[in-house]
Amino acid sequence: ETFNKFARKSKAIMTDFAFLNRFGIEGELMAMELKLILRHKRTKSILYMTGLFLLYGLIFYPQKMYQEQNGMLFFVAIFITGLAMLMFGQWVVSWDSSHFDGLMTKNVTAKSYVQANYKLLAAFAIASFVLTTPYFFFGWKIMFMHIAAFLFNIGVNIFVLLFFSTYNTKRIDLSKSSAMNYQGVTLKNFLVQIPMLLLPILLMWLLSAFFGYKVALSVLSALGIAGLIFSRPLISVCVKQFQNRKYILADGFRQSE
Repeated sequence: ETFNKFARKSKAIMTDFAFLNRFGIEGELMAMELKLILRHKRTKSILYMTGLFLLYGLIFYPQKMYQEQNGMLFFVAIFITGLAMLMFGQWVVSWDSSHFDGLMTKNVTAKSYVQANYKLLAAFAIASFVLTTPYFFFGWKIMFMHIAAFLFNIGVNIFVLLFFSTYNTKRIDLSKSSAMNYQGVTLKNFLVQIPMLLLPILLMWLLSAFFGYKVALSVLSALGIAGLIFSRPLISVCVKQFQNRKYILADGFRQSE
């Protein structure tokens, strides 16, 4: 009976994410976003689809024909280690469209809002990386590909997502069915993904061709580490962008499709 009570209490804490409240307003915002994701069909369907795509590496890593295609291998690594971050990050502001006005009238600063989203997306990337560590059994090369991809995602791509998510001004009604629901999806969503996926692949391909894949991985990892080191000024840039765009976002979210 004592164990059952403990289990029920633990489940309630995890469902309500009460443990995040100790981190202040940013923790409360993160908890709110997680509850939003788990309580609506559209966000839950994206979560399930993301989990399924984590198996994407099984199509490529066991095949000998791809072992020397460094650009392709790195694409797979950056895709599966950053997929959750990418899928939720491009709409990280739009998810709040139905209650955006209320959120902005509360005692929530732009800095707290952006930093909460940053930490949430970083948590998604970390979770994806941890869940894909079994791919390390395919060899050292795959392991270093994943580490470099993870560093690039949380040091570079995460800030691209935070910055450009402020351009999604389409309202998203999460109460609607998730089936064939493209509300809020625009050409901008796909345009943002191009530099995030193609640029690191192009760098990998070029550097591998001239200097070898080890040098390429070192450069891409260094870019990611540099992003982490300079995360504060990069977040400040994203905060300023959000401040410049928040009234445009609020006006766009008030419009119904």
